[in-house]
Amino acid sequence: MWKRITIIGCGLIGSSFALALKQSGGAIRIAGWDSSAAVLDEALRRGIIDEIDHSFRNRERSSSELIYLAMPVTEIIKFVQESGDRLKPGTVLTDAGSTKEEICRAARSHLTKDVCFIGGHPIAGSHQSGPANARADMFTGAPYVLVRENGESDCKEVSALNHTLETIGARVTFMAAAEHDRHVALLSHLPQLVSSALADTVKNSRAPISLAGSGYRDMTRLAASNWSMWHDILATNPLPIADALTQVIERLSSVRNELLEQSERQTIALPISQGLFERNYPVKREET
Repeated sequence: MWKRITIIGCGLIGSSFALALKQSGGAIRIAGWDSSAAVLDEALRRGIIDEIDHSFRNRERSSSELIYLAMPVTEIIKFVQESGDRLKPGTVLTDAGSTKEEICRAARSHLTKDVCFIGGHPIAGSHQSGPANARADMFTGAPYVLVRENGESDCKEVSALNHTLETIGARVTFMAAAEHDRHVALLSHLPQLVSSALADTVKNSRAPISLAGSGYRDMTRLAASNWSMWHDILATNPLPIADALTQVIERLSSVRNELLEQSERQTIALPISQGLFERNYPVKREET
């Protein structure tokens, strides 16, 4: 159990982390700070945090043992650069940023050796935002990446954070920062861009949305995500995301070329792009 934790960024993830800690008994006292006074007041009013940590506004050292950065990636980097030298010795600092290499690079450059930084990323969330949408079960059963570079061994602080995350139901996985960024480019960032591209394509086509079914709604749900968060993700993970886009563009281009060839034929020739479907969802054939 941590005596005092400060959550900087009391939006959806930060507030959900606070609620999960309260439910699991992972901290005696939970403080909060946010650049938005309205968000901070709401988190305090809802009982998500117990108090406001004014130390960073006052350029003082926080008394918290663990500081949890739940902000957009560039804001996390800015905090590390500007406030990293005002953390008390022995502080454990972790983050919930969606990309890891740039954050970890900033931590290596700007934090003192007596501060333990542990990069993290909860694979959880929603297109909704703010403390009003926070849930104590946000991390239950969800993957949670902690950064461990090659050759590193776990220190007591990593073990303590790992235990805390497991008590709130997260499934902790360790990997290097670059490995993390390559994987999430395919599994998280690419789906967001595909969803946004689909929604934008349909919007500009003037197709009647009244004809859309659940498939279209499922595919475009992510398009409602907050741009400020995604701006930071795209800016700090450009090459892995570009590579992911190249891979899906190659496959879509192959389907497009087959369709163009099909349109020039006089008879229907099947199957079109059957391999693209069967590689992912093998067709079950009945035995004869």
